[in-house]
Amino acid sequence: MSRREAKALLREYCDELLCECISLSFEYLPLPNPPLEIPDFPAQNPDDLALLTQQALGISSIDTAGFLYRLELITEDFEPSYIKRHIDPAAEREKWLSKNIEEISERILILQIKDWLYSALDEESPDTDRWYLSVSTLIGLGLKGSNIVESEGFNLFNSIIFARKPGELPSTKLTGRHQIAWDGKQSSPFYEEIGHPSGVLAANSILDILQLHQTHKNTVLPHWLEKLSISKHVSSLLNIPLRVQNLIIDCNHNNCEILLMTTIHTLSHTPEVSKEILFQICNSEKVNLRRGLASNLSRIDSEDRDFCISLLEKLIEDEDSDTRVLSTTYLGNLARLERAVFIQFAKKISNKQDDRMLQRLIDSGLRHYLSLDSTDPDDLIPTLWIRSNSASRSQLSGMLIEIAKINHKSFFDISMKIYNLDKSSHKDLVKRITLRNNELGEIIKNIQ
Repeated sequence: MSRREAKALLREYCDELLCECISLSFEYLPLPNPPLEIPDFPAQNPDDLALLTQQALGISSIDTAGFLYRLELITEDFEPSYIKRHIDPAAEREKWLSKNIEEISERILILQIKDWLYSALDEESPDTDRWYLSVSTLIGLGLKGSNIVESEGFNLFNSIIFARKPGELPSTKLTGRHQIAWDGKQSSPFYEEIGHPSGVLAANSILDILQLHQTHKNTVLPHWLEKLSISKHVSSLLNIPLRVQNLIIDCNHNNCEILLMTTIHTLSHTPEVSKEILFQICNSEKVNLRRGLASNLSRIDSEDRDFCISLLEKLIEDEDSDTRVLSTTYLGNLARLERAVFIQFAKKISNKQDDRMLQRLIDSGLRHYLSLDSTDPDDLIPTLWIRSNSASRSQLSGMLIEIAKINHKSFFDISMKIYNLDKSSHKDLVKRITLRNNELGEIIKNIQ
């Protein structure tokens, strides 16, 4: 296939994709109004799909130089390295372009939107025609749910919030203790740019459209919500917690983890709503949501330990075995930070007939517990030994031998307690210890 043919196919597909995106956005009229406009020349919200599409194709057809420039930028950034090493790089490049027409076309279209937004968000002379072209195309790409738009389209959306040209958003990060450049003298509070009122209205309209479509088909919305949730100011302006609450119960397998992480991000700045959502997840019928929650208890702990413990109380009683096991992993944190609470949950779990939970308790929490006090003052090891299966006993045997190296008396006392609780379990203990260390086995063999 010739080089000209690959470019021709790309340009044709770009035009088709442009028309498709504008058409998708017209299903949710009216389009968001431009954040910036000249008072003497108010914007006219388009209501004719054919007219807007014709305008977009007309601009595209005469902008050959722009198309080639954007294609060149994408080729430089994303072309595989093997092409440059090939004996005929031009021919190999043609093959690569032809095989990746859809992906490359999306990247070209995103650069086109960026150029249009650059004109639309020019404070000196905002171009409202370019605004409607850019926002309708961006909405259409968002509705299609492309992986590329998830990352690269978000920067364009972010520029709308602040009504600034793409790439001109000021940094909101100041030097601080976490940075090498900090000189110890910075005392001013963290600064975060305020969203533009009209830009926020436009951004909310875009999210509303994506949310309406999300109930039927995947969009970029969950991924954008997660990024937006990090900023307290933006999260509040765009109602991120409420949007998540409306989506999370109906989410599918692919979006559950993303929406859960979004809620955890908002826990620091909107705790009331976020806790309500997390309780909603805890009581959800969706197993994937509950498993995700159980996997992220340590993250929640960093924001509110008491609340996290209240979730743990429910999750270790969950009907799903994987959820119970995943939540037990969090006991490793409690063993280091909240000994009394760890003991409470460890005893509760040790009384359950659940081999997997016992195994996870031993893996995640018991070693931390013993590192703080090898005497086992709460008698966890004897109970766990009696209730554990062969695999768990093998691990406990190793821990007991480690205890014997630093505290011989503690090792003997634990063995005595196992003997008093269950003599047959003690026989198994002697057997396992003897296999690893004959001297220690002889010490506990004749306990009476």
